[in-house]
Amino acid sequence: HYFIQSNLSSPDTMKEGADKGKRSDNGFRNCSLKFWLAISAVLSGGAFQYGYTFTVVVLTMARVKAHFDTDDLYISAIISGNQIGGLIGALLGGYIADNVGRTRGLMLNSVPFILGSVLMATCQHPAMLLAGRIVVGVGVGVSSGLTNMFLAEIAPVAIRGFVGMLWGILLTLGSLMALLFSSSQVMGSGELGWRLVFAFPVLPALYQTLILIFCPEPPPFLAVNKKDTEQAVNSLLHYRRRLVPEEVRDLEQEMDESPAVLSFREILCTPRHRLALIIGIGLHSAQQLSAYSVVLSYTPSLFEQLNVSSKELTTFGTGLVNLGTAVIAAITTDRLGRRPLLLIGFLVTAGSHVSLAVAQSCASGEWGCQGEWNVQLAIASVFIFIIGFSASLGPIPMLIVNEITPPETRGRTNSICIGFNWSCGLIILFSYDSIFKEVGWYTFIIFGAMGLLWFVFALLLVPETRKKTVQEISQNIKSQTEQILPFVFFVKDSHSGH
Repeated sequence: HYFIQSNLSSPDTMKEGADKGKRSDNGFRNCSLKFWLAISAVLSGGAFQYGYTFTVVVLTMARVKAHFDTDDLYISAIISGNQIGGLIGALLGGYIADNVGRTRGLMLNSVPFILGSVLMATCQHPAMLLAGRIVVGVGVGVSSGLTNMFLAEIAPVAIRGFVGMLWGILLTLGSLMALLFSSSQVMGSGELGWRLVFAFPVLPALYQTLILIFCPEPPPFLAVNKKDTEQAVNSLLHYRRRLVPEEVRDLEQEMDESPAVLSFREILCTPRHRLALIIGIGLHSAQQLSAYSVVLSYTPSLFEQLNVSSKELTTFGTGLVNLGTAVIAAITTDRLGRRPLLLIGFLVTAGSHVSLAVAQSCASGEWGCQGEWNVQLAIASVFIFIIGFSASLGPIPMLIVNEITPPETRGRTNSICIGFNWSCGLIILFSYDSIFKEVGWYTFIIFGAMGLLWFVFALLLVPETRKKTVQEISQNIKSQTEQILPFVFFVKDSHSGH
């Protein structure tokens, strides 16, 4: 490791390393302009696109339905196209991350966003719109894994939580922009309006590609996946104003202790990797099974059923609350920790589901307690739910999975976890109406009960990762497996290090 040692032995680096006060500088002040440009590019091409493409159908489908004179079944298929494509993209994401690379994979992933958006904007038949939604969904599925891997691997440990939570901010900003652009005041009532709204994702995709052309792969990917010491340190120099000895030594330790990229079988047969996988699958499943997609997709009709006069204004208001909460969560996550935010989020969303069920049951006359307070409780429940989700269940699963997985398993583990994420999203999307027809407003009590179960899951299994290195987190996960019931982790851990 002569290259690393020579960099650490340079006069500037030795001076900075000797000054203990500089240790705390490996946060915001030590991130280069190139770092922030790369962050802005991948978040625009990933998180923003996720939020925008998911939400854009909330207010546009009525106009699309009228233009093509199609039925509700076709409209439902178009809405679900994003989730179908997302599942495909999620399953491809692990292969792309490990074989193409994080940076180059994200550049390549701009293609489905551009192609799908053009298909939707120029569609002459609903089938073209459906195809475009699926293609864009593939891009969203790939980016939901690759973007968060990229963020985790270039961020300094001290601000890794903040950087990871930026995913939630840009996602909610994308949702808010979709609501704004597709509102009647902006989009208008003509055909050109909704076509331009569907074409917009081309711009973030082009911006991402332009910036990433000049960005190297993240240091851990080069060190572990490519075994290229020199390029790994050069990448670290690209994203930092100066080398910090502790960070370079952490990179060297990752390179020494990490084996080659592990297969799915090796991940499943190694207790600590299997536990990380179980935690990841659980958190990603909980994110979708919290029924956020139901609350967001059906917000306009929900408020209409509750006799709220301005559904566009109320829906836009939920977006603003979402964005504000995401910003506060990003600022506080490196101070409060991921685990407390997550546990509080489960309790808040579960309670919101129950209060929403009460409001809906009273508003329908089922309990004989109709009144103006029904509407007020319903709106408050939705806002509180969004606050709880945006501060925890929304961004934290993406963040934690990349923190508890070492580079040699990160790509494949992400692919499996995000595959479960999109699968659970499809389950909620297709089953909600059927469940609602059977049990009515009690559907949300079921969601609330599930939230409490996920709270217990997180309380028992999810570790705190705040300001811990990959090595420290991996050691915690390894120690945790020794406390789990033997029939769950019966295979001896055969890999050393991570």
